Order: sequence, then C-alpha cells, then structure tokens
Amino acid sequence: GLSLAKEPTLRELTRGENGDVARDLTKQKSLNRRLSVSTNQGSTTSDDTHIHSQIAYENTYQLEPNPHQQFSVRRIRDIIKSIFIQKLENVRYNSESFRLLSIQLSEQIKTQVKQELSFNNRYKIVVLVTMGPKHSQDIQIASRCMWYTPTDKFASWEFSSDTFFAVGVVFGLYYE
Repeated sequence: GLSLAKEPTLRELTRGENGDVARDLTKQKSLNRRLSVSTNQGSTTSDDTHIHSQIAYENTYQLEPNPHQQFSVRRIRDIIKSIFIQKLENVRYNSESFRLLSIQLSEQIKTQVKQELSFNNRYKIVVLVTMGPKHSQDIQIASRCMWYTPTDKFASWEFSSDTFFAVGVVFGLYYE
C-alpha cells in the first residue's frame, strides 16, 4: 500500500516560512495532487480515501473536435433513415407496442451513431424518437437547449406511413 503523509493543520501552515499562508496552502494543494493514486477502478487522494467506481478523465483542453471525429449530419441522418425504413416500413400503428418500439429505435440509433463517431469521441449523444397515430392533424416538435454553434450539431429524419408518423432527432453535443 501507499502511506499518505498527515496534512498540516491551519496553525502549522501559518507558521510556514515567512508566515506566507497562501504559498503554503498552494504547496499543500500541489502535494495533494501528487499524492493522488490512480487505479483501474478510479482514483483516491489523501482527502478521499474510498475508491470511486467511475473513471476520471484528465482535461485535454481540446476545444474543438478532431477533423476525423466531427459530427457528420449527413451520415447520422442516413443512420436514422436506414433504421426507420428497416424497422417501420410494413408496420401498422398500435399504441401498446409503439411505446416499446420507440425505446428500441432510440437505443439502436444511439448505438450505431456512437460506432460511427468512434469510441474516443467527445460528443454526448442524445436521441429522441417521437411516434404517433395519424388523425388528419398536424404536429410540431420543438426542442431547446444550450448550444455552441461551431461544434454542437443535430440530425433528424421523418418517417410517415398511412397510419402513423415517426420523427428521430440525434443531438451531438461536444464537451471537453
């Protein structure tokens, strides 16, 4: 195991060289960072003695996606289109089965989009699938969110049959 040094108290810090508390606190924070121990299950520090089950990623300060990892609206739209045509072409509307079908479609779209973007991309993917019966009426679907236009993108596709409609929207939100 790794033994961690006892952290100094505030009184001990105020007795630092030349009484410079701010510099000593900065040194202590630096020491805490160096004492961080990475494990394959998470990380632990002198302040945090239990092991986290989440993976901690280091900041890369990469503010824009790599050219080969950009969200391609055309390719994502093609994914939505192919899944909708494959799964919905000869289907009749049924309110009971469509609840589960919309969940299955959104999961399948999300899986294929993530594969298309590769596994080391920095996009959070949000998929919305809206389905409903046709009853000689119109529907408008809108969404709002915080958006950074240069990197955040979306793709959508609409499917329509004699008995129902389906709209699939995939949002790709870039994060650091």
